[in-house]
Amino acid sequence: MAISQEGFQSSGRTPLRVYNTQPTYNTYISPYGPKTKHIPNLMGLSFPKLLRYGTIASGFGVAAGTFALFFFGEVPKVRNDILSKVPVIGEYWVREVPPEDNPF
Repeated sequence: MAISQEGFQSSGRTPLRVYNTQPTYNTYISPYGPKTKHIPNLMGLSFPKLLRYGTIASGFGVAAGTFALFFFGEVPKVRNDILSKVPVIGEYWVREVPPEDNPF
């Protein structure tokens, strides 16, 4: 057996985790105590909290998408190959040079 820095004996193995079993009987609920409910959650996030965080995340996503759309809209390869083929707003990115302005 090795002695740790705190001076305790250690076998070097992690002890088994013992989880308490749930009682098979109904526990006493006082009529004078607080009324509590179990709120279903996923890793600590309830549905209203997920809805609020999802709304915030979608707002940031729309802002980031709009930024990317206009930032990369001036790159000719992106403008001609991707953005001009979008069904509703594709005409916005079509840049046609008049023949009198074309040096070639």
